[in-house]
Amino acid sequence: MKKAYVFLYIIVIGIVISMPPAYAADGKALFMSKCGSCHRTGGEASVFAPTKCASTQWERFFEAGKHARIKDISSLVKPDESAAIKEYLKAHAADSDQPEAIGLK
Repeated sequence: MKKAYVFLYIIVIGIVISMPPAYAADGKALFMSKCGSCHRTGGEASVFAPTKCASTQWERFFEAGKHARIKDISSLVKPDESAAIKEYLKAHAADSDQPEAIGLK
């Protein structure tokens, strides 16, 4: 009986450790807070919405590290946050089932 509890405990701990942080799922909030500092009206970068690109274009943008060529944002956006932002942009891209034209204003 004791072995069963130990086994169950190990499985639960493994699941919890492998789960991403809770905030990573909220790509929209990260997009608005992290990207918004530059991509707002009056900011130093152009205002844009997820529908600016198709989902494959967002994928290529992040894979190629294109933002790093323009401005290094690694101190502002952590890799897991960047992944959540990418998934949000892809999920609401121009060719998605739920395009979102709301940008940073």
